[in-house]
Amino acid sequence: MMPALMIVGVGRLRRLSGAWRWCGTMFERWLEALREVSAERMSMADHVIDELCRKAVAIVLFGSRARGDNTPLSDWDLLAIVPTGEYRVEVMSIGQVVWLPLDKLDHVLETSMIILDTVFDGKILCGDEDVFMMVKRRASDYVEKKGLVRTRDSWFRRDVLNSNP
Repeated sequence: MMPALMIVGVGRLRRLSGAWRWCGTMFERWLEALREVSAERMSMADHVIDELCRKAVAIVLFGSRARGDNTPLSDWDLLAIVPTGEYRVEVMSIGQVVWLPLDKLDHVLETSMIILDTVFDGKILCGDEDVFMMVKRRASDYVEKKGLVRTRDSWFRRDVLNSNP
């Protein structure tokens, strides 16, 4: 059996486990670029979150960053809880902001499954935690009333999942 080829040197290819890989300088350059992009995105996110905290009753982080399975290039998924207005999803440079008006909470629960993800994954960043907990309780009551179950892909009625083998 032929041993794996490994060329020791900066910026060269090496063959390990059947795959060619860059090593040395190119890898370090890539890591430095990733660090710079990550720091810039973090700065932008901090600015956006500060702005949102001044406009909303509460700001909640959800998605991969809230669950802790994000990468340095993951976007920010934010829930902005406001007293009134229109339910909408706003795409921004850092990710998305889901605007949840409290006066339309029941309607939104009936029409948007993303709200369930925002609430069950969510971690409050700023604002009134009691308001977020109230939204969470209402969402939990809705899930129980409708018999919903969360899967890896989405939310489904329990009876539908149980009827499919």
